[in-house]
Amino acid sequence: MNAPLPAPERLYHRRFALVFVILFTYMCAHSMLVHLPKYIVWMGGSVATVGNIFGLGMLGSLVARPFVGRWIDLAGCRTVLVVATLCAAGAMALFPFQHHLAGVYVLRMLVQLAQATLLATIAVLAARIAPPGRSAESLAMIGVGGLIGLMAGPIIGDWYFAHAGTLNAADFRWFFTATAATALAAAGLCAFAPGRRVYDVQPEPSSMLRLVAAHWPGPILIVALCLALVQTMPVMFIERFVAARDLHGVTLFYVAYSPTAIILRIVLRRLPARLGRRRTLLVGMASYVCGLLLLIPVQREWQLLVPAIVSGVGHCFSYPFLVDLAAERMPPQHRGLATSVVLGAIDLGFFLAFVIEGALIVHYGFSVTLMVVAAAATAGVTYFAWTQRAFLLHRPAAPRGE
Repeated sequence: MNAPLPAPERLYHRRFALVFVILFTYMCAHSMLVHLPKYIVWMGGSVATVGNIFGLGMLGSLVARPFVGRWIDLAGCRTVLVVATLCAAGAMALFPFQHHLAGVYVLRMLVQLAQATLLATIAVLAARIAPPGRSAESLAMIGVGGLIGLMAGPIIGDWYFAHAGTLNAADFRWFFTATAATALAAAGLCAFAPGRRVYDVQPEPSSMLRLVAAHWPGPILIVALCLALVQTMPVMFIERFVAARDLHGVTLFYVAYSPTAIILRIVLRRLPARLGRRRTLLVGMASYVCGLLLLIPVQREWQLLVPAIVSGVGHCFSYPFLVDLAAERMPPQHRGLATSVVLGAIDLGFFLAFVIEGALIVHYGFSVTLMVVAAAATAGVTYFAWTQRAFLLHRPAAPRGE
Protein backbone atom coordinates (compact mmCIF):
# COMPACT_ATOMS: atom_id res chain seq x y z
CA MET A 1 0.00 0.00 0.00
CA ASN A 2 1.30 3.42 -0.91
CA ALA A 3 1.40 5.82 2.00
CA PRO A 4 1.28 9.56 1.40
CA LEU A 5 4.65 11.10 0.67
CA PRO A 6 6.13 12.72 3.78
CA ALA A 7 5.78 16.49 3.86
CA PRO A 8 9.11 18.06 2.82
CA GLU A 9 10.81 20.37 5.28
CA ARG A 10 11.98 22.84 2.62
CA LEU A 11 10.67 23.93 -0.76
CA TYR A 12 13.79 24.45 -2.85
CA HIS A 13 15.38 21.05 -3.43
CA ARG A 14 16.35 18.72 -6.29
CA ARG A 15 12.78 17.69 -7.15
CA PHE A 16 11.72 21.33 -7.30
CA ALA A 17 14.58 22.09 -9.70
CA LEU A 18 13.66 19.17 -11.96
CA VAL A 19 10.00 20.20 -12.22
CA PHE A 20 11.13 23.77 -12.87
CA VAL A 21 13.31 22.67 -15.81
CA ILE A 22 10.57 20.39 -17.20
CA LEU A 23 8.09 23.26 -17.30
CA PHE A 24 10.66 25.61 -18.84
CA THR A 25 11.54 23.17 -21.61
CA TYR A 26 7.96 22.30 -22.48
CA MET A 27 6.75 25.92 -22.42
CA CYS A 28 9.63 26.92 -24.68
CA ALA A 29 8.30 24.43 -27.25
CA HIS A 30 4.66 25.34 -26.74
CA SER A 31 5.17 29.11 -26.83
CA MET A 32 6.97 28.85 -30.16
CA LEU A 33 3.47 28.13 -31.48
CA VAL A 34 2.64 31.80 -30.97
CA HIS A 35 3.93 31.89 -34.56
CA LEU A 36 1.44 29.24 -35.71
CA PRO A 37 -0.79 32.03 -37.14
CA LYS A 38 1.93 32.67 -39.74
CA TYR A 39 1.52 29.10 -40.95
CA ILE A 40 -2.29 29.37 -40.90
CA VAL A 41 -2.20 32.59 -42.97
CA TRP A 42 0.39 31.03 -45.32
CA MET A 43 -2.07 28.19 -45.89
CA GLY A 44 -4.79 30.69 -46.82
CA GLY A 45 -6.46 31.40 -43.48
CA SER A 46 -7.46 34.77 -41.98
CA VAL A 47 -7.41 36.27 -38.49
CA ALA A 48 -10.87 34.76 -37.96
CA THR A 49 -9.48 31.38 -39.02
CA VAL A 50 -6.68 31.78 -36.48
CA GLY A 51 -9.26 32.49 -33.76
CA ASN A 52 -11.35 29.48 -34.78
CA ILE A 53 -8.37 27.12 -34.85
CA PHE A 54 -7.11 28.27 -31.46
CA GLY A 55 -10.64 28.31 -30.05
CA LEU A 56 -11.70 24.90 -31.30
CA GLY A 57 -8.29 23.61 -30.31
CA MET A 58 -9.35 24.19 -26.70
CA LEU A 59 -11.80 21.32 -27.14
CA GLY A 60 -8.76 19.09 -26.64
CA SER A 61 -8.29 20.61 -23.18
CA LEU A 62 -11.98 20.42 -22.35
CA VAL A 63 -12.10 16.74 -23.34
CA ALA A 64 -9.10 15.96 -21.13
CA ARG A 65 -10.21 17.86 -18.02
CA PRO A 66 -12.83 15.38 -16.69
CA PHE A 67 -10.26 12.58 -16.81
CA VAL A 68 -6.84 14.10 -16.25
CA GLY A 69 -7.28 14.46 -12.48
CA ARG A 70 -8.04 10.76 -12.18
CA TRP A 71 -5.11 9.90 -14.49
CA ILE A 72 -2.81 11.87 -12.20
CA ASP A 73 -4.19 10.26 -9.04
CA LEU A 74 -4.08 6.72 -10.43
CA ALA A 75 -1.07 6.53 -12.78
CA GLY A 76 1.31 8.91 -11.02
CA CYS A 77 2.70 12.21 -12.20
CA ARG A 78 5.71 10.80 -14.04
CA THR A 79 3.70 8.57 -16.39
CA VAL A 80 1.18 11.30 -17.16
CA LEU A 81 3.92 13.85 -17.87
CA VAL A 82 5.78 11.56 -20.25
CA VAL A 83 2.65 10.64 -22.23
CA ALA A 84 1.53 14.28 -22.45
CA THR A 85 4.86 15.60 -23.71
CA LEU A 86 5.20 12.80 -26.27
CA CYS A 87 1.70 13.56 -27.55
CA ALA A 88 2.59 17.25 -27.92
CA ALA A 89 5.86 16.46 -29.71
CA GLY A 90 4.09 14.19 -32.19
CA ALA A 91 1.44 16.79 -32.99
CA MET A 92 4.03 19.55 -33.44
CA ALA A 93 6.07 17.39 -35.80
CA LEU A 94 3.01 16.76 -38.02
CA PHE A 95 2.01 20.42 -38.53
CA PRO A 96 4.13 21.05 -41.68
CA PHE A 97 2.75 17.96 -43.43
CA GLN A 98 -0.86 19.17 -43.50
CA HIS A 99 -2.34 20.01 -46.89
CA HIS A 100 -5.64 21.34 -45.52
CA LEU A 101 -6.53 23.50 -42.55
CA ALA A 102 -8.69 20.68 -41.19
CA GLY A 103 -5.51 18.86 -40.20
CA VAL A 104 -4.27 21.96 -38.37
CA TYR A 105 -7.53 22.03 -36.36
CA VAL A 106 -7.02 18.42 -35.26
CA LEU A 107 -3.35 18.85 -34.37
CA ARG A 108 -4.08 22.00 -32.40
CA MET A 109 -6.61 19.98 -30.37
CA LEU A 110 -3.97 17.34 -29.67
CA VAL A 111 -1.46 19.98 -28.56
CA GLN A 112 -4.03 21.48 -26.19
CA LEU A 113 -4.97 18.07 -24.82
CA ALA A 114 -1.30 17.52 -23.99
CA GLN A 115 -0.95 21.04 -22.58
CA ALA A 116 -3.98 20.61 -20.32
CA THR A 117 -2.68 17.31 -19.02
CA LEU A 118 0.83 18.62 -18.40
CA LEU A 119 -0.18 21.83 -16.62
CA ALA A 120 -2.64 20.05 -14.35
CA THR A 121 0.04 17.51 -13.47
CA ILE A 122 2.62 20.22 -12.78
CA ALA A 123 0.14 22.01 -10.50
CA VAL A 124 -0.50 18.84 -8.50
CA LEU A 125 3.20 18.01 -8.36
CA ALA A 126 4.03 21.52 -7.16
CA ALA A 127 1.64 21.07 -4.24
CA ARG A 128 2.94 17.59 -3.37
CA ILE A 129 6.59 18.60 -3.17
CA ALA A 130 5.88 21.74 -1.11
CA PRO A 131 6.01 22.07 2.69
CA PRO A 132 2.64 22.63 4.41
CA GLY A 133 1.22 26.08 3.75
CA ARG A 134 3.52 26.85 0.80
CA SER A 135 1.72 25.21 -2.13
CA ALA A 136 0.86 28.55 -3.78
CA GLU A 137 4.48 29.70 -3.46
CA SER A 138 5.65 26.38 -4.91
CA LEU A 139 3.38 26.67 -7.94
CA ALA A 140 4.28 30.33 -8.42
CA MET A 141 8.03 29.69 -8.33
CA ILE A 142 7.86 26.62 -10.56
CA GLY A 143 5.78 28.80 -12.85
CA VAL A 144 8.82 31.04 -13.25
CA GLY A 145 10.29 28.26 -15.37
CA GLY A 146 7.21 28.38 -17.55
CA LEU A 147 7.50 32.15 -17.84
CA ILE A 148 11.11 31.90 -19.00
CA GLY A 149 10.00 29.38 -21.61
CA LEU A 150 7.07 31.61 -22.54
CA MET A 151 9.57 34.38 -23.26
CA ALA A 152 12.14 32.22 -25.04
CA GLY A 153 9.81 30.48 -27.50
CA PRO A 154 8.43 33.58 -29.28
CA ILE A 155 11.88 35.19 -29.38
CA ILE A 156 13.38 32.08 -30.99
CA GLY A 157 10.54 32.13 -33.52
CA ASP A 158 11.02 35.83 -34.21
CA TRP A 159 14.73 35.27 -34.87
CA TYR A 160 14.04 32.29 -37.12
CA PHE A 161 11.40 33.97 -39.28
CA ALA A 162 13.38 37.22 -39.49
CA HIS A 163 16.16 35.25 -41.20
CA ALA A 164 13.90 33.02 -43.26
CA GLY A 165 13.01 35.62 -45.90
CA THR A 166 10.04 34.69 -48.09
CA LEU A 167 8.35 31.84 -46.28
CA ASN A 168 7.98 28.46 -47.92
CA ALA A 169 7.14 24.89 -46.92
CA ALA A 170 10.74 24.06 -45.99
CA ASP A 171 10.92 27.02 -43.58
CA PHE A 172 7.87 25.80 -41.69
CA ARG A 173 9.11 22.22 -41.74
CA TRP A 174 12.33 23.19 -39.97
CA PHE A 175 10.47 25.43 -37.53
CA PHE A 176 8.01 22.75 -36.42
CA THR A 177 10.81 20.18 -36.26
CA ALA A 178 12.54 22.44 -33.74
CA THR A 179 9.38 22.75 -31.63
CA ALA A 180 8.89 18.98 -31.66
CA ALA A 181 12.53 18.35 -30.70
CA THR A 182 12.19 20.72 -27.74
CA ALA A 183 9.05 18.93 -26.59
CA LEU A 184 10.90 15.61 -26.88
CA ALA A 185 13.63 16.99 -24.64
CA ALA A 186 10.94 17.80 -22.08
CA ALA A 187 9.65 14.22 -22.36
CA GLY A 188 13.13 12.92 -21.58
CA LEU A 189 13.28 15.05 -18.45
CA CYS A 190 9.80 13.89 -17.40
CA ALA A 191 11.11 10.33 -17.17
CA PHE A 192 12.97 11.42 -14.01
CA ALA A 193 10.05 13.31 -12.41
CA PRO A 194 8.60 12.19 -9.06
CA GLY A 195 6.13 9.50 -10.02
CA ARG A 196 4.94 7.75 -6.90
CA ARG A 197 1.19 7.53 -6.46
CA VAL A 198 0.05 9.20 -3.28
CA TYR A 199 -3.21 7.42 -2.53
CA ASP A 200 -4.56 3.94 -3.26
CA VAL A 201 -8.27 4.69 -2.86
CA GLN A 202 -9.52 6.79 -5.75
CA PRO A 203 -13.01 8.03 -6.67
CA GLU A 204 -14.87 6.04 -9.26
CA PRO A 205 -15.89 7.99 -12.36
CA SER A 206 -19.52 7.89 -11.21
CA SER A 207 -18.59 9.70 -7.99
CA MET A 208 -16.58 12.50 -9.62
CA LEU A 209 -19.63 14.68 -10.24
CA ARG A 210 -20.74 14.22 -6.64
CA LEU A 211 -17.28 15.21 -5.42
CA VAL A 212 -17.22 18.32 -7.58
CA ALA A 213 -20.75 19.27 -6.50
CA ALA A 214 -19.91 18.77 -2.82
CA HIS A 215 -16.75 20.90 -3.07
CA TRP A 216 -17.82 23.36 -5.77
CA PRO A 217 -15.17 26.11 -6.12
CA GLY A 218 -17.83 28.80 -6.51
CA PRO A 219 -17.20 32.34 -7.81
CA ILE A 220 -13.49 31.64 -8.33
CA LEU A 221 -14.55 29.95 -11.58
CA ILE A 222 -15.80 33.34 -12.83
CA VAL A 223 -12.29 34.68 -12.34
CA ALA A 224 -10.93 31.66 -14.24
CA LEU A 225 -13.10 32.61 -17.23
CA CYS A 226 -11.97 36.24 -16.96
CA LEU A 227 -8.31 35.21 -16.78
CA ALA A 228 -8.68 33.39 -20.09
CA LEU A 229 -10.34 36.44 -21.64
CA VAL A 230 -7.52 38.79 -20.68
CA GLN A 231 -4.70 36.33 -21.44
CA THR A 232 -5.87 35.59 -24.97
CA MET A 233 -4.61 38.87 -26.39
CA PRO A 234 -1.05 38.99 -24.95
CA VAL A 235 -0.45 35.25 -25.30
CA MET A 236 -2.04 34.36 -28.66
CA PHE A 237 -3.28 37.36 -30.65
CA ILE A 238 -0.24 39.56 -29.98
CA GLU A 239 1.46 38.30 -33.15
CA ARG A 240 -1.50 39.42 -35.25
CA PHE A 241 -1.69 42.69 -33.27
CA VAL A 242 1.89 43.71 -34.05
CA ALA A 243 1.38 42.73 -37.70
CA ALA A 244 -1.77 44.88 -37.92
CA ARG A 245 0.08 47.86 -36.40
CA ASP A 246 3.02 47.27 -38.79
CA LEU A 247 5.47 46.61 -35.95
CA HIS A 248 8.52 44.35 -36.06
CA GLY A 249 7.78 41.08 -34.28
CA VAL A 250 6.80 40.16 -30.73
CA THR A 251 10.29 40.02 -29.19
CA LEU A 252 10.09 43.40 -27.41
CA PHE A 253 6.71 42.54 -25.89
CA TYR A 254 7.89 39.24 -24.43
CA VAL A 255 11.25 40.66 -23.33
CA ALA A 256 9.26 43.00 -21.05
CA TYR A 257 6.28 40.72 -20.24
CA SER A 258 7.98 37.58 -18.98
CA PRO A 259 10.90 39.14 -17.03
CA THR A 260 8.45 41.38 -15.18
CA ALA A 261 6.45 38.36 -14.04
CA ILE A 262 9.63 36.42 -13.22
CA ILE A 263 11.29 39.15 -11.15
CA LEU A 264 8.13 39.96 -9.20
CA ARG A 265 7.46 36.29 -8.45
CA ILE A 266 10.94 35.90 -7.02
CA VAL A 267 11.07 39.18 -5.10
CA LEU A 268 7.46 39.04 -3.84
CA ARG A 269 7.07 35.28 -3.50
CA ARG A 270 5.85 35.58 0.13
CA LEU A 271 3.40 38.38 -0.65
CA PRO A 272 0.26 36.19 -0.45
CA ALA A 273 1.08 35.29 3.14
CA ARG A 274 1.04 38.99 4.04
CA LEU A 275 -1.49 40.45 1.63
CA GLY A 276 -3.73 37.40 1.21
CA ARG A 277 -4.27 35.25 -1.85
CA ARG A 278 -7.60 36.86 -2.79
CA ARG A 279 -6.18 40.37 -2.66
CA THR A 280 -3.12 39.23 -4.60
CA LEU A 281 -5.34 37.67 -7.26
CA LEU A 282 -7.34 40.90 -7.59
CA VAL A 283 -4.11 42.88 -8.09
CA GLY A 284 -3.15 40.51 -10.88
CA MET A 285 -6.51 40.68 -12.66
CA ALA A 286 -6.64 44.49 -12.41
CA SER A 287 -3.15 44.67 -13.91
CA TYR A 288 -4.17 42.47 -16.84
CA VAL A 289 -7.15 44.72 -17.59
CA CYS A 290 -4.95 47.82 -17.49
CA GLY A 291 -2.42 46.12 -19.77
CA LEU A 292 -5.12 45.51 -22.39
CA LEU A 293 -6.27 49.12 -22.32
CA LEU A 294 -2.68 50.34 -22.64
CA LEU A 295 -2.31 48.39 -25.90
CA ILE A 296 -4.97 50.51 -27.60
CA PRO A 297 -2.82 53.61 -28.35
CA VAL A 298 0.26 51.60 -29.40
CA GLN A 299 1.56 52.69 -32.82
CA ARG A 300 5.33 52.23 -32.40
CA GLU A 301 7.30 49.22 -31.25
CA TRP A 302 8.76 50.86 -28.12
CA GLN A 303 5.22 51.64 -26.95
CA LEU A 304 4.70 47.92 -26.36
CA LEU A 305 6.92 48.12 -23.27
CA VAL A 306 4.44 49.64 -20.82
CA PRO A 307 1.45 47.36 -21.60
CA ALA A 308 3.82 44.38 -21.60
CA ILE A 309 5.19 45.27 -18.15
CA VAL A 310 1.71 45.87 -16.70
CA SER A 311 0.43 42.61 -18.21
CA GLY A 312 3.47 40.86 -16.75
CA VAL A 313 2.37 42.05 -13.31
CA GLY A 314 -0.99 40.47 -14.05
CA HIS A 315 0.58 37.16 -15.03
CA CYS A 316 2.68 37.13 -11.87
CA PHE A 317 -0.22 37.58 -9.49
CA SER A 318 -3.04 35.62 -11.10
CA TYR A 319 -2.64 31.98 -12.14
CA PRO A 320 -1.01 30.28 -9.11
CA PHE A 321 -3.32 31.93 -6.59
CA LEU A 322 -6.39 31.23 -8.70
CA VAL A 323 -5.50 27.52 -8.86
CA ASP A 324 -4.61 27.31 -5.18
CA LEU A 325 -7.85 28.98 -4.04
CA ALA A 326 -9.94 26.61 -6.14
CA ALA A 327 -8.02 23.44 -5.29
CA GLU A 328 -8.20 23.97 -1.52
CA ARG A 329 -11.95 23.39 -1.63
CA MET A 330 -11.40 19.63 -2.10
CA PRO A 331 -9.72 17.07 0.19
CA PRO A 332 -5.96 16.69 -0.44
CA GLN A 333 -6.35 13.24 -2.00
CA HIS A 334 -8.51 14.73 -4.76
CA ARG A 335 -6.38 17.77 -5.54
CA GLY A 336 -5.80 16.44 -9.06
CA LEU A 337 -9.54 16.53 -9.70
CA ALA A 338 -9.88 20.00 -8.14
CA THR A 339 -7.06 21.37 -10.27
CA SER A 340 -8.68 19.91 -13.38
CA VAL A 341 -11.96 21.68 -12.59
CA VAL A 342 -10.44 25.17 -12.35
CA LEU A 343 -8.15 24.63 -15.34
CA GLY A 344 -11.18 23.37 -17.25
CA ALA A 345 -12.91 26.67 -16.52
CA ILE A 346 -9.86 28.51 -17.88
CA ASP A 347 -9.94 26.31 -21.00
CA LEU A 348 -13.63 27.08 -21.51
CA GLY A 349 -12.76 30.77 -21.26
CA PHE A 350 -10.03 30.36 -23.88
CA PHE A 351 -12.42 28.46 -26.15
CA LEU A 352 -14.90 31.35 -26.02
CA ALA A 353 -12.23 34.06 -26.12
CA PHE A 354 -10.39 32.79 -29.19
CA VAL A 355 -13.56 32.56 -31.27
CA ILE A 356 -15.26 35.72 -30.01
CA GLU A 357 -12.16 37.92 -29.96
CA GLY A 358 -11.12 36.66 -33.39
CA ALA A 359 -14.53 37.62 -34.81
CA LEU A 360 -14.47 40.99 -33.05
CA ILE A 361 -11.02 41.77 -34.44
CA VAL A 362 -12.15 40.98 -38.00
CA HIS A 363 -15.31 43.11 -37.80
CA TYR A 364 -14.32 45.94 -35.44
CA GLY A 365 -10.52 45.95 -35.11
CA PHE A 366 -8.20 45.54 -32.17
CA SER A 367 -9.10 48.73 -30.29
CA VAL A 368 -12.78 47.87 -29.89
CA THR A 369 -11.94 44.28 -29.04
CA LEU A 370 -9.54 45.32 -26.30
CA MET A 371 -12.15 47.62 -24.73
CA VAL A 372 -14.86 44.95 -24.83
CA VAL A 373 -12.60 42.32 -23.25
CA ALA A 374 -11.43 44.74 -20.54
CA ALA A 375 -15.04 45.64 -19.68
CA ALA A 376 -16.16 42.00 -19.50
CA ALA A 377 -13.22 41.02 -17.28
CA THR A 378 -13.80 44.00 -14.99
CA ALA A 379 -17.43 42.99 -14.49
CA GLY A 380 -16.55 39.40 -13.65
CA VAL A 381 -13.74 40.27 -11.24
CA THR A 382 -15.93 42.89 -9.51
CA TYR A 383 -18.57 40.21 -8.90
CA PHE A 384 -15.92 37.91 -7.41
CA ALA A 385 -14.63 40.68 -5.12
CA TRP A 386 -18.17 41.36 -3.90
CA THR A 387 -18.75 37.69 -3.02
CA GLN A 388 -15.41 37.56 -1.18
CA ARG A 389 -15.80 40.82 0.72
CA ALA A 390 -15.86 39.01 4.11
CA PHE A 391 -12.32 37.74 3.43
CA LEU A 392 -11.07 40.91 1.78
CA LEU A 393 -12.06 43.13 4.72
CA HIS A 394 -10.05 41.13 7.26
CA ARG A 395 -6.33 40.64 7.73
CA PRO A 396 -5.02 37.42 6.18
CA ALA A 397 -4.08 34.56 8.47
CA ALA A 398 -0.42 33.55 8.26
CA PRO A 399 1.10 31.71 6.60
CA ARG A 400 -1.37 31.03 3.78
CA GLY A 401 -3.49 34.13 3.85
CA GLU A 402 -6.93 34.69 2.46
